[in-house]
Amino acid sequence: MMSIRSVCSAVVPVVAIALSMVLFAPQAPVSGQQGAAAPAPGVPGGQRGGAPGGGRGRNAGPRIPDGALKPGQPTPTPLPVDLFTTKNFYQDRALWSDPKYFRCNISRNITEMWADQRMGDKPPATAGWGDCSRDYAAANIRSPYAYKTAKEHYEGLMAEASKRGGPTVHTRATLPEWDGFYVRNNQDGGTQWLWGIAQPSTMLSLLTPEYQKRMVQGIYHEAVTNAPQWSAAFCYPEGLLRFYTQFAVQQPMEVMMNPHQVQFLSGIADNFLFKVLIGRKHVQQSPQWYGETVGFWDGDKLITWTANVQGWTITHALFEYSSNLETIEVITPRQDANGAFAGLTIETIFYDPDAFVAPLRSSMRWNRTQRHDSPTLRHTFIECLSNVVNVNGRPTQLSPSDPRYIDYYGRPWAKNWEKHFEQGLEKPDPELPAALTDIFK
Repeated sequence: MMSIRSVCSAVVPVVAIALSMVLFAPQAPVSGQQGAAAPAPGVPGGQRGGAPGGGRGRNAGPRIPDGALKPGQPTPTPLPVDLFTTKNFYQDRALWSDPKYFRCNISRNITEMWADQRMGDKPPATAGWGDCSRDYAAANIRSPYAYKTAKEHYEGLMAEASKRGGPTVHTRATLPEWDGFYVRNNQDGGTQWLWGIAQPSTMLSLLTPEYQKRMVQGIYHEAVTNAPQWSAAFCYPEGLLRFYTQFAVQQPMEVMMNPHQVQFLSGIADNFLFKVLIGRKHVQQSPQWYGETVGFWDGDKLITWTANVQGWTITHALFEYSSNLETIEVITPRQDANGAFAGLTIETIFYDPDAFVAPLRSSMRWNRTQRHDSPTLRHTFIECLSNVVNVNGRPTQLSPSDPRYIDYYGRPWAKNWEKHFEQGLEKPDPELPAALTDIFK
């Protein structure tokens, strides 16, 4: 797998504006609240990942997401100290396993506490509660397989294929016909724990002590200090596990294949390019942001093994993972009621002995919507253009008047030369655009 960078197309500004509204929900509290970020100027067009900073309007009132309790609803008896009243969350490890420590807010809600204006009149102590009955059980997240490592799992699947005369060596004539564009089957959302549907305490039960500490640290600074460090806002790399989250892949996933490799291309906050190298072995000597993926065919099923992954974070009240993360995926074709090809089911097993107490599992169905002969559907390549910096520890959108602001579409390289090396040089008059001069012909 590899991440590709190229010159952004003219469509990027439109996509970027949508991203700033959809992916990077505003985080700043209303005026006067504790922990408020500095007022952020408007986000210029054509930039991906605006700074988290006010967006709902001061009089809009709180937004109550699914799984959150409305103000005034009965709540459980609170703990003597919780995430929103603690003086030192590091000292509260014994309480992290209790959902009430996080006021029963599932991860995808706790990360949006400030944006949803659920922090109350005297934050953080007046932060809102979630529904304690809403959770996704740890037993549903743990892998059901006995394999301890990805290598053991891959070799086990290879052995099973060998018993059936495999691995299958496909030619162009026998290769399964998966080419086309796919979207996620959103009916599977109720099982997608990487979408933040579980209680933080449940997710913590699946992590080692060091990675429990890192997850609570991230939750605290997103939900209490209002200082989220979202990778996309700063144009940090997305990292492998972001592909499995809810919003990182919104435009259709494009599948292209030949007998030697199968390529999965998608993204919206960044570009994900997964290349399954058929019949090959891992050779990368250093970690890659999306790892290195090899695989084999077992009939019409594709088995993949991703290793050499760069450790990173998912953010959004979820967890970090280490550079020992590896995945096994079993990609199986699906048919509709008439027996025609409908899409793919991708089962993923996550192995990380540093971060996880046991291997984890997820499964997602992808529906093919169009083939490659679509007259209009295109992959929109995303380039990361951010003017977000940390000011006093909180992400803030720079204004055009700030000397650190970069006008990405205004020849920033030339502006640098002119500012630092061309003072006093006499310049020729600028040429008028042909669109203006032509009117006089």
